[in-house]
Amino acid sequence: MLKRLVVLLVFAVTMSGDIGLLQDEGEVHTVTVDGFGTNIRFVPDTLTINEGDTVRFLWSGQLLPHNAIEVNELFNSGDAMRNVDYTYTFNYTQSGVYEFYCEPHRDLGMLGQITVNDVQLNNTTVETGIETKNDDVLNQNDSKISTNLLLAAGVCVIGLIYFRTRIDDIAKI
Repeated sequence: MLKRLVVLLVFAVTMSGDIGLLQDEGEVHTVTVDGFGTNIRFVPDTLTINEGDTVRFLWSGQLLPHNAIEVNELFNSGDAMRNVDYTYTFNYTQSGVYEFYCEPHRDLGMLGQITVNDVQLNNTTVETGIETKNDDVLNQNDSKISTNLLLAAGVCVIGLIYFRTRIDDIAKI
């Protein structure tokens, strides 16, 4: 009896996986340096993302050294270098517009802007006076519902297997 209970418990834990650890991991957006043109421009220079998303500043082998610094020092990739791999993740209280620049080339117009949308506003985003549904949040919620339904079905199957085994044991008596 105890052996079966342990097997059922292990099976239930295996079925659930990391359901309890589900976190909304945002997308990763990459900003590079224009390597084929002037070499003093961020690509893209404007970016619209959601709270929870990560911006990765990535370049290597550049002719000129660069960095990325937010105007209010929210993020700073450090000293200007020819090879940079720096990431910053916007948390769920940082919606707004953030301007950034390359310190050595700021006066030459190497500027960028990141608009961070608020994803906690009742699953909607308000932009330019028009309210639109945020499909990313809805899809994440649908995924959680599907996962919970799968878990519930797994628990039902485990219960049926357990009670079927119990009925077979009683019939043998």
